[in-house]
Amino acid sequence: MVDIFLWVIGILLAFQFILLVGLIIWKTRTLSADQKLQLEVERLLPQYRKVIKGTLTEQPELPAGVQFQAAVIERILDILMSEAEPIDEKLKVAELAEENLSTYYKKVLKKGKWAERINALYFIEDFRMFSLREGVELHFKGLRKQDEEYRQSLRASAILQNPMVIDVLVGNRMLSVAFIKEILFRLDENLLTDLSQRMALKDNASENLLFAFLTINGEQKNKLFFPFVEKMMLDERKEVRIKAMKSLCNYEKLEDPSKLSAFFKSEFWEERMYAAKLTGACGLNEFKESLIELFSDPVWWVRFAAAENIYGLEDGTGLLKHIGATSEDAYARDIAKHMLTRKGGESQ
Repeated sequence: MVDIFLWVIGILLAFQFILLVGLIIWKTRTLSADQKLQLEVERLLPQYRKVIKGTLTEQPELPAGVQFQAAVIERILDILMSEAEPIDEKLKVAELAEENLSTYYKKVLKKGKWAERINALYFIEDFRMFSLREGVELHFKGLRKQDEEYRQSLRASAILQNPMVIDVLVGNRMLSVAFIKEILFRLDENLLTDLSQRMALKDNASENLLFAFLTINGEQKNKLFFPFVEKMMLDERKEVRIKAMKSLCNYEKLEDPSKLSAFFKSEFWEERMYAAKLTGACGLNEFKESLIELFSDPVWWVRFAAAENIYGLEDGTGLLKHIGATSEDAYARDIAKHMLTRKGGESQ
């Protein structure tokens, strides 16, 4: 029995020793490869900087070996892209990427391992490699799982302005708002216009897509799509109306303020709250009386939004003092006094 126990202990120790030796060898080789790569980058980077600046017309000779050569030029161009300031320098980096990496990336997308394909897709996006637009699309259509490779293929296709992306956004109802926003930020005005037209026709687009579209346009104050956003505040769906009103708060304007009137008496407290917020954001003094009525709203958030947004209107401070001192509604008096104190004023 003791012999068996000692044999088991011995086998486990031997296994751990072999594993340790393997890890040491792997780590040593990795460090050696990284060091070799870094030395090549340091040797070639100054010359490539001159190529980007136009003071050197010929590219320096790259090291031998397809994979090693790709790794070296990839790292150099990544550094140069982050350094490039004028647009013509960025275009020059993209041109060098097309020249040195497009053939390699085509092979990686067809036969590379998962990590290699992901890496290639990231650099195709960073370097704006338009010659690979069709290749990325074919690769995307061959994917079977919606994992990071799926998402990165879409990001790359979006930055390459592939219209296929619009079909995916409209057709895939499983995409999150956050991810759709990532994609929309990469699209140019032509594709965003196509998308808005599809959504306006209710082309079976998901609410997540509509929410993301409304949100990014508000965040960017995109004038081109302001009419679309303003129109959506009258959509038949409650959540769409609220998202549109939230987006319009960022725009800080309304072409037709009369659209806002009905929201002060909405059955949904969120809409009453955003009516107050939108009044303040757009400086709509004609809705002072509507805001004062919301001081007595049964929902605290609505009363707070009314008090906070009346503050910025004409004689907002005077109105708060008047409500705080004379209102028959205790809730209205409390929120008015609270807002005056919060803004650093006096409640009396």
